[in-house]
Amino acid sequence: MRKNRLCGETVTLYHPDPAAQTICRRVLRGVSWQQGRREKPEAAGQYGADYTLDPGDRVLLGEGPGVAWADWPGFVPAAVAGLAVVAYVLPLRLRGRVHHVEAGAWWNASGTGAHSLTR
Repeated sequence: MRKNRLCGETVTLYHPDPAAQTICRRVLRGVSWQQGRREKPEAAGQYGADYTLDPGDRVLLGEGPGVAWADWPGFVPAAVAGLAVVAYVLPLRLRGRVHHVEAGAWWNASGTGAHSLTR
């Protein structure tokens, strides 16, 4: 993927694995973080082979801490500043190939706002 000066943020993705009772943590650099309102159908997305992003996963602006399985239920926007819960994942294509993945997330406990993460 080419560098884009608009994609200068760092975020941390958190993906639960109930079978292993672990939380997979992945730091992404060079993403775009936007705030706004949007509704999309829920879907899972994978960019490359190094992470998976599903609705219900969490995204934290900046480089976040590791999270233990036992702490996952309390790792929510109401308790962690800057944390969002993924509402949708939308792989976007250019010339037949995935160009980037957009994810939308609720950023507050009441669900009245949304973030859009693009990479």
